Amino acid sequence: MTTSTQGLQSATHGTGQTTVARTPRARARIEARAAAVPDTERRQGARVDLGCLPRLLGYNLRRAHQMSWRNYVVAIGESRLRPGLFSLLVLVRANPGIAQIELGTHLGVDKASIVALLDRLESAELIARKRSTRDRRRQGIFLTSAGNAELDSLLTDVRALERQMCSRYTKAELEQFTEFLQRMYRP
Repeated sequence: MTTSTQGLQSATHGTGQTTVARTPRARARIEARAAAVPDTERRQGARVDLGCLPRLLGYNLRRAHQMSWRNYVVAIGESRLRPGLFSLLVLVRANPGIAQIELGTHLGVDKASIVALLDRLESAELIARKRSTRDRRRQGIFLTSAGNAELDSLLTDVRALERQMCSRYTKAELEQFTEFLQRMYRP
C-alpha cells in the first residue's frame, strides 16, 4: 500500500514495515533550502526569527504554561504542592467523599496517575480515603485537618498569583480567554 501526504510517500512492505521516501518535488524543496543556507556564522546578538512558531496554538499554549509554572514556583515555592496537587485538594474540599475516578476525570489524569497522586497526599496526611458503606469497591476522598490548613495557606498565595497574572487583561478579555481555553478540553 502506498500513500502520499505533502511530499512524503510511504510504502508498506510484506514485512509490515513502512518506509518513507520523499517525492521529487519535496526533495527539490529540501535541496533548495539547503542551498540557501549561508556559510557565514550567525551574528552574535542577532534577532532570533521564530518562523511560524508565534502563529501555532500549541507553541503559544506551551509558552504560556511554562510562564505560569515559573510564576507558581516563584510565588508558592518548589517545596510546596505543585499546581496539579493543589487542584486535586480544591476538588476534594468542594466535593467531600469524591471518588478517585471522578477526580481523575475532572483533572484529565489517568487512573494509575491519580492513584499515585492520592498516595502522595495520603502519605503527607493531607487526605484520607474512606471505604463506602454502600459500595465496598468505592473509596471516598476527604481532606484531613492538615489538608484543610495547607489548602487555606495555598489559596492565599494562589489568589495573589492569579491577580498578578490576570492583571494583563480586562475583565471581558479574561472571561473570553478563559472560555477559549475551556473550549479546548470540554467534550
